[in-house]
Amino acid sequence: MKQYYKINEIAKLYNIGVDSLRYYEELGILQPKRGENRYRQYSTHDIYRLNIIKDMRNLGFSMAKIKTYLENRSIENSLLLFEEEIKVIDQKMAELQNMRFDMERRKEELLKTQKMTFDKIQVKKLPKRKCVTLKTTTNDANDNDFLLAKLSKEYEENLFAIANFNTGCIIDIHAHPCHYKDVLIMGDTLLSYEFELPQGTYLTLSYRGKKDQNFEHLYEMMAYMRKMGYEADGDALELLIIDVHETIDPKEYITQLQIKIKNADEKTPYCGNNRQ
Repeated sequence: MKQYYKINEIAKLYNIGVDSLRYYEELGILQPKRGENRYRQYSTHDIYRLNIIKDMRNLGFSMAKIKTYLENRSIENSLLLFEEEIKVIDQKMAELQNMRFDMERRKEELLKTQKMTFDKIQVKKLPKRKCVTLKTTTNDANDNDFLLAKLSKEYEENLFAIANFNTGCIIDIHAHPCHYKDVLIMGDTLLSYEFELPQGTYLTLSYRGKKDQNFEHLYEMMAYMRKMGYEADGDALELLIIDVHETIDPKEYITQLQIKIKNADEKTPYCGNNRQ
């Protein structure tokens, strides 16, 4: 059995960068001998320490914590470390379980889009929804996409890009002509939020393809509201159900428009096809 190993051998054996090994040496947690030509020589003692470093790094312990443990190893300290490791593992398991639950939910939501009704005005009861926004001054979709990316960056710890279903824009339908007011993100995963979109009855219309049909569909929905005697209760919402995050094919994009309406329960809901 070899007594000493060169730095490149250790790096290959542990799949670790040579720079990391040098960094550990700078911190004093590894202390290889120097052989001929001042080459580093790692002993089995260094390998034992590297095993501990690797395990503790995988669990997310800081280098300061690792150094303290290496310099004060004892049965008592090892037991304390095990307790701390168990807590870290339990936390990681809980995080993974939450991630798995979220992925299952997103998978189900994405599958539901395959059964959506398109090009029909529908009346739906929708719950409260947490929301954050960023002001926009343009009707250019590309500019709004940039603002959405900026807003998503701010809340990235609470969001998952693929199958998010919770991004879009607020559209002022009381102005002439209608125009975008804000980009928005909404969802239960937001730990902090500006306000809640109210629960209530909404007119909705979903369509496939590029979202350049928004205002055409909005005017159609507003004409239908007048016909049915509904009154808009606030602004309209444009939600990007499927976009570039899920597919590169614009034909597979899905956009949904929503308008909250007043006194809807007094009217007869219409769910028929009003587009041929």
